[in-house]
Amino acid sequence: MIKNLLIFSLKNRWLVTGLSIVLMAVGYYCFTQLKIEAYPDIADTNVIVVAQYPGRAAEEVEQQVTVPIERALQNTPHVLDRRSRTIFGLAVVQLTFKDGTDDYFARQQVMERLAAAALPEGVAPELAPLSTAVGEIFRYVVEAPFGYTPTELRDLQDWVIRPYLLQTGGIADIVTFGGPMKQFHILTDPNLLRRYDLTIADVEQAVNANNQNNGGNLIERGGQGFAVRGLGALQNEKDIENIVLKSGNGVPVLVRDVASVEIAPPPPSGVLGYTVAADKINVNNGVEGIILLRRYENPSEVLKELKQRFSDLQAHELPEGVTIRTLYDRSFLIDHSLQTVGKTLFEGISIVVIILIFFLGSARSALVVALTIPFSLLFAFIIMRFTGIPANLLSLGAIDFGIIVDGAVVMAEHLIRKYRTATPEEKQHGIVHITLLSAQEVGREIFFSVTIIILAYMPILLMTRVEGKLFSPMALTLAFAVIGSMIGALTFIPVLISFVYNKAIANPDKPMKAHRNRILSFAEHQYARILTVFLKHYKKTVLAGFGVVVVLIGFGAGLGTEFLPELDEGSIFFRGNFPAGITIRENASYAPKIRSIIAGYPQISFVITQTGRNDDGTDPFPANRNEILVGLKDYHLWCDTISKKELLSQIRSELEQALPGMKFTSGQPIIDQVMEIVTGSAADLAVSIVGDDLLLMRTKADSIAAIMSDMHGSEGVNIEQEGTQEQLAIRINRTQAARYGINVSDIQTMIEAAIGGKNISVLYDGTKRYDVVIRYLPQFRNNTDEIRKLLVPAANGSLIPMDQLADISFVEGQTNIYRYNNKRMVTVRTNIRGRDQGGFVKELQDKIRQRVTVPKGYELVYGGQYENLERAGRQLAITIPLTLALVITFLFMLFKNFRYTLVTTSCVLFALAGGIIALLLRGYYFNVSADVGFVSIFGISVMAGVLLVSALNRATFGVPVTAALILRTSREQLRAMLSILVLAILGLIPAARSSGIGSDVQRPLATVIIGGLASTLIFSPVLIPSLYWWVSRDRNKKKSTVTA
Repeated sequence: MIKNLLIFSLKNRWLVTGLSIVLMAVGYYCFTQLKIEAYPDIADTNVIVVAQYPGRAAEEVEQQVTVPIERALQNTPHVLDRRSRTIFGLAVVQLTFKDGTDDYFARQQVMERLAAAALPEGVAPELAPLSTAVGEIFRYVVEAPFGYTPTELRDLQDWVIRPYLLQTGGIADIVTFGGPMKQFHILTDPNLLRRYDLTIADVEQAVNANNQNNGGNLIERGGQGFAVRGLGALQNEKDIENIVLKSGNGVPVLVRDVASVEIAPPPPSGVLGYTVAADKINVNNGVEGIILLRRYENPSEVLKELKQRFSDLQAHELPEGVTIRTLYDRSFLIDHSLQTVGKTLFEGISIVVIILIFFLGSARSALVVALTIPFSLLFAFIIMRFTGIPANLLSLGAIDFGIIVDGAVVMAEHLIRKYRTATPEEKQHGIVHITLLSAQEVGREIFFSVTIIILAYMPILLMTRVEGKLFSPMALTLAFAVIGSMIGALTFIPVLISFVYNKAIANPDKPMKAHRNRILSFAEHQYARILTVFLKHYKKTVLAGFGVVVVLIGFGAGLGTEFLPELDEGSIFFRGNFPAGITIRENASYAPKIRSIIAGYPQISFVITQTGRNDDGTDPFPANRNEILVGLKDYHLWCDTISKKELLSQIRSELEQALPGMKFTSGQPIIDQVMEIVTGSAADLAVSIVGDDLLLMRTKADSIAAIMSDMHGSEGVNIEQEGTQEQLAIRINRTQAARYGINVSDIQTMIEAAIGGKNISVLYDGTKRYDVVIRYLPQFRNNTDEIRKLLVPAANGSLIPMDQLADISFVEGQTNIYRYNNKRMVTVRTNIRGRDQGGFVKELQDKIRQRVTVPKGYELVYGGQYENLERAGRQLAITIPLTLALVITFLFMLFKNFRYTLVTTSCVLFALAGGIIALLLRGYYFNVSADVGFVSIFGISVMAGVLLVSALNRATFGVPVTAALILRTSREQLRAMLSILVLAILGLIPAARSSGIGSDVQRPLATVIIGGLASTLIFSPVLIPSLYWWVSRDRNKKKSTVTA
């Protein structure tokens, strides 16, 4: 096959050149159609059910909503785990599905089962939008000149801005945070109700009866039909005030006689504040829109269309003076990530071209070989386009052009050497003939070497969940690019090299000028001297050399483990928690101070504070929770004065000093949200006690938190579920209620409507709709004494005080309740700084076994990023041996000799030793990125061994093996080995040194490959010939014995 491909290419040189140009043009078109993003979508397929039960405490919501939903969903197929969070008035249940489950199939299965859930009246569970944890692509706030109230801005957001922007293709939802909603409140006076012998239920019934539009069918007039409409719907607060409740002695009693009607907001679920330092803007009660991308959509295209719609909205829909300010735009991260990739790739290409000129000695030859780079990349883009792999930091950022051109370098270097050594008789046959014969000599080696590199990446595709989604696109992209490079090395590279050297071969009698590289000649001379000595003492060389390699590998035992390095998304994300029980308004009163402290740093662009949760309930955070998103100015403006890590530390320290009752943790918005969805916690480590008794589990959690806090490396230790808080419990005395002929439902209605407020109707204003809410005036419901005095009508018409019907007292109640696989859960979380995750967890597990007793029926679950690390470790335990097995199998197919297969495979040990030492020198841990680097170098390092062992086999074929023959062949192959390894090493140096946004995952991977190939470059030219000589002497002895 390889021979036929070479024959076709060299007999149809112009056709192959034309096809290559067409292929690159198609590749460029496919690149313009690629989905472009910063990070791959690494979230699992999950379905989130949101059910609101307003006014109910967490225990009631859990019992009546969360548990019934969990039971209804228990037999949902392909589910990995079930998690839920329950807080005041809200239940959120999340199902995580196995890899490969279709999102729409999963949602359909959940919807079918939800229909059978037995839920309280008025509870209507909904599915969260079809987005993911990486779907938040844009944040904006609505601003207006003085005179606009926050309620009016919220009205514009709900009824003008949000509906308009939702028409953008690819948008899953727009979540509104902050801003008081408009409602019509009927605030009744219980004294006046008693005076007129009325109840709240009478008011509710009257409002509903007087808020209707009816139809009278059609009337005919002059052959035309006219619809008859009875317009009785409420239009404004005056209409509500004038509703007749009853008549007494011919005098109507109106709503205004017993209540006041106001336009007012409901109690807030969340409060938004933001500060923009450059424009000196500070808003304490703003309106924010958070735009979520629908899963699998192209963020770049969606953002482009979205920005156009913003322009149209501003120009045609919004009132004069109202503007939309962008606070967060994913384009920033995408552009900076691509800039990081582009800079790395450009530097890599430049280094590769310079090194090619150095090794090949000809700028023309170097440029021909360098053409492999665009050809391979554009070839990869074609396959990426049809397989749906996006262009992002990982799929493009880890491409090493040194590896890509290796096959082309081997081909070009071999052809040029053959041209220079060709005899006049060979030259008379023409350059095509010489090229064809020479290319066939190395074509098979190139094919097998490059195929081994590709096969080494294939086991990465077996990885699942987060690590699989993170690195599979990278493995596939590299494989596609290397396939393209192999095709180029076997087709257009021989063709173009033959064009370049056509004139030099045209005159048979004129010798071709040899390229003299003094540096390489000196290196070859010194190498020959050293190898001569080593071949004389080949056994000692092999034993000592491999002994050193084993010792270096042994240093790996001192390397710690982690899942991923700390990522930098170009922003800062803080979480701050006050003690449980604080109100939203009290919590929000501290937000201006938080923003003022953070915005005081010159590196800060903007600060957003989100207190509580959004109205949709998709973020089930209690009232004491704060999320703080901090935007940074461009790094180049300040990175010389302070590092981001130092800036983060200073801000957190100042915040905790200024607010001693508040605990702050930091992270990155995208990866934190991903981990929150995937593992249930954004922390590096989350230890969960799973069982039933919350009090018992809380005690155990306190013990574990104390152990964590005393350990080196722990940071931000806290219990994720806030502690209990005081609740006012109204325990109804059924005996007393029955004595007065009062139903329990009557008392519950009084509690709900009079104290909490009850939605009783809807008022329409054009296309807008507003809730009508009834409740008592504040002075009759804002303290326990007034609640005790609430009068409930008895069957005989008398009014009975609430304290005669119920026991009213304060009790301890849960703030939030987490559940995992149908059991309750309490979680202790910590971030780990200054040491590895694996070592920290091992020490923690030992201490927990010694000090904490877990009763029967309870279990400890280790989650957070450590959960991913543990799972990735299990997968790599399969992936790495499988990679080695594939490499060894393919080498055996190439050599058909087990001894030479093992000689070549020894390069894997050299690479492993170098990768470990490189990690130690740079202070990195074993993480998934580094592990993928090790998988990569197994294939690349073997390529060097294949070239050397193949050359030795060719040289010794049919002749006795001698040390001199091995020495001469090894010296001839030194340039080829130096070129492929040095190119691969230097091509990745920019990625290893990169410090741009999104480069964190690149650096460990590039470091491992550079270290591994550097050690391969040091050991393989010395140990491979010595080992080959040892093995071949045994072969010579056997031949001698057979001859004798």
